[in-house]
Amino acid sequence: MKTSPYLLAVALGLAATAASAQQAYNPVLLNLSTLMDFNPVVGHVKSLNTSAVNDKGEAVYQLSMTLSADGCVQTLNSTDNVNRMQTVLVKEGNALKGTQNGNPLSFTLDSKCNLLSRDDSAGHLDFVTNAQGQLKSVMLGEQKIVDHFYDADGNLIKAEFYASGMVASSNSVTYPDSVNKPVDYTLVNQSAYQPGFRATNACQYDKRHVPTLCHVTVMPEKGQPAPMPNMTFTTQASFY
Repeated sequence: MKTSPYLLAVALGLAATAASAQQAYNPVLLNLSTLMDFNPVVGHVKSLNTSAVNDKGEAVYQLSMTLSADGCVQTLNSTDNVNRMQTVLVKEGNALKGTQNGNPLSFTLDSKCNLLSRDDSAGHLDFVTNAQGQLKSVMLGEQKIVDHFYDADGNLIKAEFYASGMVASSNSVTYPDSVNKPVDYTLVNQSAYQPGFRATNACQYDKRHVPTLCHVTVMPEKGQPAPMPNMTFTTQASFY
């Protein structure tokens, strides 16, 4: 089986966005933010729009999403220039279906519209969630390729990425104020295959705790190139 873009991100340890769970997130929105690298928003979200630029002011990321009143994602469109990935999804029955870089992509959903599995031209992945609906593990057949760990309050504190049954890389996450600043974090990446890095996310929030403006700063190991650019994200959300 060839490596899908998501599996490549897994191998690099870059596909786990941190977010505090002190407040109520829609589980599918939170899990998609983990898989697709955007800042989630708490509450009964109707629409979400995010864009990002690098230090040169160049557009590097854009995402728009709509959700129904019962919390099901209806549409998702994203352009990720860093990873050269464009994704278009529309809800059809119990699935999100569409394309990624022109190739078929679909996510199977459970009765609560949460993620069950992913299918693309590279193959099939299964998702295991915990009792709170948060993404716990990603499975390639019987093989676990990603595991997520949460604290007693449901905050993501660690993600491990596996290759040949061994930990290939990991992300450890801490939050300075998970109640009032739910997506402010420091993430430390360690990898067996490439230099690690540290990333921080510092945001401004509105009264509904929407992270309206965030600055992501990436600090590689001394003398090493950064695995991704510094970015500034702006986010707007509407609610039911």
